[in-house]
Amino acid sequence: MAKQPTFKPTMRMVIIHGKEPFLMSRYTSDFEDILAMQFGEVDRVFFDGASVDLATVLDEVRTFDLLMRHKLVVVDNADAFLVAKDSGKKSNRQAMERYAKAPVESATLLLRATTWRPGKLDKEVAKNGIVFKLQNLSEHDTVRWCIGRCGKEHGCTLDPQAAQHLVQRIGVSLTRLDAELGKLSAKVAPTTEITKADVVEMVGLSREEQAWEIQSILLSGNSGAAMEKLGELLDISRQPRELLMWSVVDLTKRLSAAASMLQGGSSPSEIRSSLKLFGDGGNRILTLAKQRTPSQLANLYTEAVAVDARTRSGMLDGRRGLELLSMRVCREIKN
Repeated sequence: MAKQPTFKPTMRMVIIHGKEPFLMSRYTSDFEDILAMQFGEVDRVFFDGASVDLATVLDEVRTFDLLMRHKLVVVDNADAFLVAKDSGKKSNRQAMERYAKAPVESATLLLRATTWRPGKLDKEVAKNGIVFKLQNLSEHDTVRWCIGRCGKEHGCTLDPQAAQHLVQRIGVSLTRLDAELGKLSAKVAPTTEITKADVVEMVGLSREEQAWEIQSILLSGNSGAAMEKLGELLDISRQPRELLMWSVVDLTKRLSAAASMLQGGSSPSEIRSSLKLFGDGGNRILTLAKQRTPSQLANLYTEAVAVDARTRSGMLDGRRGLELLSMRVCREIKN
């Protein structure tokens, strides 16, 4: 499992940065609990670093709470806050570096950010606090997390196969996974077991599974079937054009990469693993890669990227671009 931060009630300045909002919220709560054990009730104050000024933050941490409670002052979007300038035209980062050397005892300042640029501030904070980078869990650890979270927070038993399938469909975002676990636990009530069948029924297709709906048709080379499937996905299923365009471009990218790897001496198993080629679709991509030259498939990929760029810029209607590119792919595959 990913490492967890070690908080202490003596810490007066802490930095947490990373792109997993669930863990950001959880560790903030953990830190608040540790402060509460030491000081009793804690007064929480939140600021948006993208809009708050330096004076407001410093006034808050330096002003005693009316009820004499310890303060936890949280600044979100801290990366934006630190690059802003104060009234003296100096960066907030410099002011925070000075504050970190002698923080007040009646408040704790927590800076939270999705992106972070290390510097002198980190060194000053680390002397008496902590700078912690959130680590995204691996797929294996995410599956374990889902099983544990389901039992602890949702009162249900999550079958390991169900957990695996859920992660495959949703990805490793703990926030999204927790939301899905809540829906699944409500769905199976009053029973307390979530099976793979429940996940299949309740959780939407992953991006890759949605993509495969059009990719599988294109790999057949049947242009008529491809146009019919496009119409179904756009008009009935209401799939975003951007997702379908990504699907088609992704297919040409894999075909081109497979041909290049074959020419470079890679084995089919190495190509399958590297490009994530599975089942009959993977077999079809490898077969086509052997039948075409790398330059042919590289040109197809280049054309696909060009069409995608034209639709993004508005030079070509999105639906028309999808149709033209799908027809082009079918012609290349059928010939």
